[in-house]
Amino acid sequence: MLISLIIFLCDLGIGKGLKFFYFRQSSGALYRTTYAIDSTKAEILVFGSSRANHHYVPGIFEDSLHHTFYNTGRDGNFTLYNCAIFESIISRYQPKMIIMDINPEELGYEIKSYERLSSLLPYYEDHKEIRKIVASRSPFEKIKLFSAIYPYNSTLLTIAMGNFEFNKKRKPDIKGYVPIFKKMNSHKWDTIRIEKATTDEKKAEALKQMITSCKQRKIDLYFVQSPNYNITLKNDFNDFILELCKTNDITYLNFSNDSEFANNPQYFADRIHLNDEGARIFSNLVIKQIKGNLPPYRQAMVGP
Repeated sequence: MLISLIIFLCDLGIGKGLKFFYFRQSSGALYRTTYAIDSTKAEILVFGSSRANHHYVPGIFEDSLHHTFYNTGRDGNFTLYNCAIFESIISRYQPKMIIMDINPEELGYEIKSYERLSSLLPYYEDHKEIRKIVASRSPFEKIKLFSAIYPYNSTLLTIAMGNFEFNKKRKPDIKGYVPIFKKMNSHKWDTIRIEKATTDEKKAEALKQMITSCKQRKIDLYFVQSPNYNITLKNDFNDFILELCKTNDITYLNFSNDSEFANNPQYFADRIHLNDEGARIFSNLVIKQIKGNLPPYRQAMVGP
């Protein structure tokens, strides 16, 4: 009993210390997640993974649409993470517009997409709206969360860096947007073939809940697929997104193989990420679609 008590007190004390410094961060990916969940009041929000984080330039949207903008995208975090962040935000306030940057292939079942929900663990205690998604990581998640240290597992170095002022210069962001300035070296096109696969029902339900929440609150919702330098063939996941948007009258802007980017490797940092130059061009194209200067649906299948 004495050993158990010592372990409990150590876990509690260390966990409380980690929590204190976690929420004191002022830069980096962890800070941006906290800001998105607890602080942003932007009228336009973009959600998604690294492609969202690096592809949508806030100043361009704000200057053109005359609404405040914040980029909530986070590297390596996909549908379930983004739906959880969305639910947290709308529990605080009602934005005017949501842009969901989605790569249809992420809708398939992958164990790593559940493992990466660990980025939401620090918010589990204070944000009941994300608990269902966090609990989907494993049947034992609620038990693990009795530990005060567990939510901050493997983040000690990142927390330390986020508390240093120089990290703001090392990892700068502009209202959540993180620009990439390098250019892709290889110019050879590749074709991506997606084998027939089953859509993950938990991810599908999370997207449907996002659509329902936006409809109930009269929030404009756009699904967007960012440009690739690869040529992505039509696949079952894409069909699911198309049908979901058609059924719910949601605009789906598909730039995956758009000719504006397919012949211009100088717009890419690598095969799936735009650099800052490409992001600025892409942001303007998205805005034109939103403002109705182009048809509401764009599907360009470009061949090599």
